[in-house]
Amino acid sequence: MATNSSTTTLYLSSVIVAIIPWPEHGHLNQLFHIANFISSHNIPLHFISLTNKNQELKIRAQNSLSTSRIQFNDLIAPSITQNSQPKDVNFADEYAFLAYLDKLGDPICKKCIALSKRAKKLVIVFDSLMTDVIKDVYSISNAVCYSFHAIPAFTMYSTFRQVVDKYQDQVARQVFDELPKVEDCFGPDVFEFVKKEIECNLNNGEFMNSCRELEGNYLDLLANVRNKPLFALGPFHMLLESPESSSNRDRHECLEFLDKQDVNSVIFVSFGTTTTLSLEQVNELVLGLERSNHKFIWVLREADKKMDTEKCEGWKEGSFELPEGFEERVEGRGMVVRNWVPQLEILGHKSIGGFLSHCGWNSCMESVSMGVPIATWPISVDQPYNAVFVTNVLKIGIPVRSWACREELVTSAVIENAVRTLMGTTQGDEMRKRAMKLSNKIKSSVSPGGLAHKERESFISCITK
Repeated sequence: MATNSSTTTLYLSSVIVAIIPWPEHGHLNQLFHIANFISSHNIPLHFISLTNKNQELKIRAQNSLSTSRIQFNDLIAPSITQNSQPKDVNFADEYAFLAYLDKLGDPICKKCIALSKRAKKLVIVFDSLMTDVIKDVYSISNAVCYSFHAIPAFTMYSTFRQVVDKYQDQVARQVFDELPKVEDCFGPDVFEFVKKEIECNLNNGEFMNSCRELEGNYLDLLANVRNKPLFALGPFHMLLESPESSSNRDRHECLEFLDKQDVNSVIFVSFGTTTTLSLEQVNELVLGLERSNHKFIWVLREADKKMDTEKCEGWKEGSFELPEGFEERVEGRGMVVRNWVPQLEILGHKSIGGFLSHCGWNSCMESVSMGVPIATWPISVDQPYNAVFVTNVLKIGIPVRSWACREELVTSAVIENAVRTLMGTTQGDEMRKRAMKLSNKIKSSVSPGGLAHKERESFISCITK
């Protein structure tokens, strides 16, 4: 039987890739897209994350050829006191959760060291939120590191510009003066986090879920000030050919509903998986959608079911029933869904004409790539910046709520007006035309020979050379 040392000598891989995600749903999904893309090029790949997160991904990606090539490396959740354990992994908890994840630094480094002994080059791909957690991997002699930024170049550039006060450019000044203060969106800890990320940044390159058709100027600005190769690999959901569509499987009830509607006649309403609305705000949304007289699909996700009792007096714990009679009154015109939905397929359906969104970047990218304009309702962190990008730069959206009025209730009248404007006016039609034009550019770019396709191949060449 061969010893470990002889085995290493005999079976040394040219390149092994290790991916280390930030274990929150939106971030995790994006790096899983990248993992599938890299492994589709027959590159050995290890996905290093918490055991429960890996298990979720395995279940969700059953029967996927690219996923079958991925080796999952489980991390045991840190042992901490009940009082210090975060309730959930979401944007609102990010800085507190960093302290929780810091205990993973040593086991992550040990796994990477073990992998480095099996390859001539170890490529470590990690979420930039994990920079401080995984900083010890920089000492691995044959390792090269690439960080993933989950926000757009526009938002990252504007955030760094405020924090380090050195990024100035005419392109930026056209829009950035209208942006909110970074600490109002990300919290006061953002200054320390960004400066630490800059200090720790020993990466060979960086990449984002973006594309040059959307952010060409801002990608160039960011690459110049970061002084590192920056790859725009998005949209991530277009990295590989789409799986079998629902037309060949049991169709989701949302898609069956959409099949019966006219083109561009339905607005999709979703605030992601981590947003919590108050009972009072939910009631205003109910009234606004009903009074708009436009067709809709509203996804009431898990976060809304767990409404904060301090914000939602009168809302029984575990209950998420809407006002009595609402669903009956809108039957046939509106649909409320309380579980997972195929968001990408919904946005790609010909009946969808608009998206009322919290402006998480993943949702923005999916919407733009499908040619759907957005009614923007940012809640926190990068979302206010993303909303400005959608409305003021791309000009494919209208604001439902101004960030300056974020503490105020968004009334049913405001919601009704936003829906009617997006879905039933010439202004909305013009936004749909611009959104569809962008969608066509993106689809052309990711096709063989297109700009995005070439950039993706350049990234693969870079990590394998």
